[in-house]
Amino acid sequence: MELSPQQIKHALEVLLTDSSNKTKNGFQMLKANYHAEDRTISAKGLAKAAGYRNYNTGNEQYGSFAHKICQLANYKPEQHKNGVPIWTYSICNASPNKDKSGHFQWRLKYSVAQVLEELRIVEARVNSNVFDDLDLRKLDLETLSEKEKQSVILSRVGQGVFRTRLIRHWEGCSVTGLDNTDLLIASHIKPWRDCTASEAIDMTNGLLLVPNLDSVFDKGYISFDRQGSILISPQLSPLDAEMLGIDTSMQLRWCYPQHEHFLKHHREKIFRKNR
Repeated sequence: MELSPQQIKHALEVLLTDSSNKTKNGFQMLKANYHAEDRTISAKGLAKAAGYRNYNTGNEQYGSFAHKICQLANYKPEQHKNGVPIWTYSICNASPNKDKSGHFQWRLKYSVAQVLEELRIVEARVNSNVFDDLDLRKLDLETLSEKEKQSVILSRVGQGVFRTRLIRHWEGCSVTGLDNTDLLIASHIKPWRDCTASEAIDMTNGLLLVPNLDSVFDKGYISFDRQGSILISPQLSPLDAEMLGIDTSMQLRWCYPQHEHFLKHHREKIFRKNR
């Protein structure tokens, strides 16, 4: 059993009224954890965020801050060391990856990130990380058979049936025609996290793109109209577009009515229309 968003919210609201330096430093570390790449941070990063010189102090103080949250929520994490709860597990998971120096890292839980955004402790940012998306879809996935579940999960990481279908359909990059599939990325038009199970593996909900186009499409800097012609966001400067090899003559090599269902979602929900 994990802390519920309601428990996290209540605890953080109470702690926001605490003006002690330790609590303030705890929030600084929490925000640094949120803003770190993939919301994953080492003890050294935590210490730096709070102004501690020793990374062990950073790790200990982050645990102390998590302990306060647990006390307010009347909660104990399952993970223990020498019989003592490891409090940080209430707000983070242990990352399977070390940092560049080989140090252990904490990954902030999605539920905590959501509450930080809701309370405006941090400015919300789009995150399409695989682990977040799988967390969001956990209940949906539990209703599927193992075979269906595997297909949907693999579609999120650009493998399996979904990628194979896109390669057969597009026979190369959906825009440039580059046919070296080792260099192409299978990308959902309607983001995976928003899809039903059937949409997640629907061939017409996917583009096969070269990396530069995949990145700007995923972040909403480009989209495509119902005829497949490229739309370039006013937030992408002409210089950046030129350096990325993007111009207004680009278009999807073909565009069927079935694609438009998903492209419309992308234009309305993902594309950065405004400056």
